Amino acid sequence: MIVVRPGAEEAIKSGRTRQFWREKLRDSIADALTRGGIEHELRLSFGRIFVATPRVDEALGILPYVFGVSTFSPVRAVAPAEMDEIVRIGKEACHGTVRGRTYAVRCGRQGGHSFSSVEVERTLGAALNEGATVDLDNPEVTVRVEVLGGRAVITEERRQGAGGLPAGMQGRALALLSGGYDSAVAAWRTMRRGVELDLLLCNLGGAAQERMVLQVAKFLYEAWGHGQQSRFHVLDFRPVMEDIRAHIRPGLWQVALKRQMYRAGCRVAAETKAEALVTGEAIGQVSSQTLGNLQAIEPVADRPVLRPLLGFDKQEILDAARAIGTAPLSERVRETCALAGGRPAVRSRPGTLERAEAALDPALLAHGVEGRKVLDLRKVTPDELRQPYLFVRDISEDAVVIDCQPRHMYRAWHAPGAEHWEADRLARDYRRLPREKTYVLYCTFGTQTPVLAELMQQAGYEAYAFEGGLSRVQACVEGKETEAVRRAV
Repeated sequence: MIVVRPGAEEAIKSGRTRQFWREKLRDSIADALTRGGIEHELRLSFGRIFVATPRVDEALGILPYVFGVSTFSPVRAVAPAEMDEIVRIGKEACHGTVRGRTYAVRCGRQGGHSFSSVEVERTLGAALNEGATVDLDNPEVTVRVEVLGGRAVITEERRQGAGGLPAGMQGRALALLSGGYDSAVAAWRTMRRGVELDLLLCNLGGAAQERMVLQVAKFLYEAWGHGQQSRFHVLDFRPVMEDIRAHIRPGLWQVALKRQMYRAGCRVAAETKAEALVTGEAIGQVSSQTLGNLQAIEPVADRPVLRPLLGFDKQEILDAARAIGTAPLSERVRETCALAGGRPAVRSRPGTLERAEAALDPALLAHGVEGRKVLDLRKVTPDELRQPYLFVRDISEDAVVIDCQPRHMYRAWHAPGAEHWEADRLARDYRRLPREKTYVLYCTFGTQTPVLAELMQQAGYEAYAFEGGLSRVQACVEGKETEAVRRAV
C-alpha cells in the first residue's frame, strides 16, 4: 500500500474546495495507474489517498508525475490506534531497517486519542534503540507514524511528488506550442497549476515540423497529463505567413505574425471553451518579446494571455526542459526562420500595426482555423506518429532531391537535379546537409528511403521518402515535364 499526501495549499482551502481537490487528485492518480496498466484500489481518508496495489514498485515510479501530489510513501505497516499495538507492530516492521544506523521517530495525529504524538515518538523510539542510534537532527532513517482516527500508518521514507494542483482544478486553456524549449516548459508549468490544456501548432513548416511538435505534445500528455483530456490542433499557417511577407514591411513581420497567432489562438480557444492562452514568451529573449512589442501584440487577444516564463533566463528554461523530459525532443525541432528579414522592430505601436494589417486577407486566417487538424492525444498511436509524416507523392519545387540508388543506376537515370547519396553514405553523413532545406529521398524500390527519412526527421531535418519505387518517381517527373510544356504552349 502507498499513502499519498496532497499539497499544503489544500489545507488553507474551504471544506468544499478541499473535497473537490481530493477527488480531482484521486481521479488523476487513477488515470495515471490505469494508463500504466496497474490494477489498484483508491480510498480517501483523513485527507490522504491510500493506494492498494500488488505492483507497489511500479506505482511508486508513476506517482512523481501526477500533479497535486506533495509527498507519498510506501506503507511498512498499519496498526490499531493503541499505544501498545503501535509500538509492537512498529518495532516488527522497522527494526531491521534502523539496525546499525541513526534514526528518529516522528508522529502526527488526527482525531482524539489517549496518548500524545510525543509519547508515540519516545516509546517507539526506545523500542527501536537496540542496535541503532537516535539522531533527531540528521537521521539516516526517519520512521513516521500517522495516527488517523482508529489506525496508525507507519512509513520509513517520504518521496517528493510533482506538487502543484490536480488536473482540472483551474479550468481549461490553450497553449501555443512550437515544440521548442520555451513553449513546452510553459505548457508544463501551466498544467502543474491545475489547468487542463489543449495545444495549438501554427505550422510554418511542413509535415515533418508537425510531427516533431506532435511528439512533444504527446510526451507532455503521456508523462504529465494524468486526469486530462487534451487535443492537439494543427493550423497550416504558411498562407498567413506569405500574406504578411507580401503586404507588411520586414521590420514588422515578427510582431505581425505573433498577432495573427494570437488571433488564431483566440478563435480556437472560443470553440474549445478555453479561458486563456498560454505562451512561452520571456521578456527580452527575442525581438518580438520586448515589453514594447508584447504591449503591441496583446491587444488582439480577447482573453487572458498567461506567460509562465516571463521572468526566466534561457538557462533556467533549458534546465527545466531537461528536468521534465522535453529537452531531447525540443532540441530536434527545427526553428522556422521564414520571416527573417531586415531589422526587426523592438517597440511596435498597435496603431501602426493595425494600419499595416489592413492589407492582409482575413479569409486566410479564418480558413486556416476552420480547416485545422485536431488530434486526440490519448488516441495518437506510435504508427500515427510516424506513418503519415514520412512519405510524399510529389516533389515540391524548393525541395532538394536525393537519389539513394547505387551509382550505376543513378548514372542510368535520375530525377533532374537530384544529388547522389548512396543509402549507407547518407545514413552516415546526413548531418553534413544544411538543416534549413527540405529533402525528398528516393531509391530503386522505395524500401530504404523511409528508414533514412525517419533518421533525418528525428535529427530535426524536414526530410521525406518518396512513396513507391523508381517507376513512381519517373512518372512524377514526366508529369511535371508535360505540365511545364503545356503551360509554355
